[in-house]
Amino acid sequence: MDIPRLGKQPPRYTFFLNPYTDARFSKCPQCEGKTRQKKLPLVIHIDDGGMMVLNKTCRYCPACELVIAHKDEIEAQMAFYFQRAAPEVIGSDYLVVGTVDRADWRRGTEGDMSPQNMIEVLHDFKDVVQFKFVGGWGPKDL
Repeated sequence: MDIPRLGKQPPRYTFFLNPYTDARFSKCPQCEGKTRQKKLPLVIHIDDGGMMVLNKTCRYCPACELVIAHKDEIEAQMAFYFQRAAPEVIGSDYLVVGTVDRADWRRGTEGDMSPQNMIEVLHDFKDVVQFKFVGGWGPKDL
């Protein structure tokens, strides 16, 4: 069964939006390997606010291709940006939908990129996962 995709580029990465403020994942919750830092242009869809790209440092497991973004950090950066640009959007629901290549992100910073252009360069996530603490980190389905 094919998963419907938003972006026109091949999907990349498995994604976890970490809601836990006390867990920063120096070890991968899937394979327990050491994670690294990776700076990625994350594409975020905001309800009633369109799309934005946030160049964000995330935790990354190269073995699993798992990207871990911290929800509290993303929300703080979004609030800081929208405080001036569109205060009515602060607190709106949002969804991290994928990434774009660094060159496309740079091009977008030089001028407004239309939503259609964003879709053309978007790499959806291969999968989005959730983990919960159950006497140790594990998949949510356990």
